[in-house]
Amino acid sequence: MSDSLTLTKFAGLLRSGVDLERAIEHIGGIPEGPSGLSYLLEVAKDAGASVAHEIDVVADLFTFKERSLQRIAVAHASPKASAKLVLWLPLITLVMAELAGMNVIGALITKPIMLLSLSFGLMLLLIAKSLSNRLIKRAKPKDTNIGFYLMGVALESSGGASLNQAQNRATDIYVKVFGANPATVELKAMAQVALLVEQTGARVGDLLRRQAEQLQRESLTASEIQIEKLSVRLMLPLGLAVLPAFLFLTVIPLMFSMLGPK
Repeated sequence: MSDSLTLTKFAGLLRSGVDLERAIEHIGGIPEGPSGLSYLLEVAKDAGASVAHEIDVVADLFTFKERSLQRIAVAHASPKASAKLVLWLPLITLVMAELAGMNVIGALITKPIMLLSLSFGLMLLLIAKSLSNRLIKRAKPKDTNIGFYLMGVALESSGGASLNQAQNRATDIYVKVFGANPATVELKAMAQVALLVEQTGARVGDLLRRQAEQLQRESLTASEIQIEKLSVRLMLPLGLAVLPAFLFLTVIPLMFSMLGPK
């Protein structure tokens, strides 16, 4: 079950009158290890049972995040598959030439210079593979917990805590779950929301939810931009290593095999 469905079920149980502890048991308990879901369930447990509406809002945030990550993963798969195909293309061409009767292996035995050509080509191919893997790894979407601290403060506030108490409790639980303080960008956003609430009397829960959604959206958009740039960046190992490797692994061996024993 996805995190968003787990939270939706949790909120439904709370609304139907199931007490907090039993509701947590029904959804399988609080997951072990640091995650956005375990953090928010810990906060809900601390805030009390009057957070069903806020949990629904958090579930919507999880739904948006999950859909975005799925879309990014699909976009990431395309350049990754293209890189693999390009890297294997020289070797595939060489095997097809041998199967077509061009006697590449025979030429390799009789012409030692082909060994040098193949060795240099393989070296270039390994360099291209290393560069491509590094670029793909750098562009891989990261599942961040940005925005969840703000949602934790919103949950604590909806449970009846003052804004200062909500911040302190949400921070303590965040450190307990993740072993680190909330991200600086979230702390700055929290300070801005607190100032706005003090000046205007606006509802803190609504402001925190909108800010959390905005931070999550910016993080996911940045991942999408990285994927778009990846396709262009993969042209670097293609031009500098794969194309020369194709020359040394296929063109030169095929030329020698067509020349025969001459």
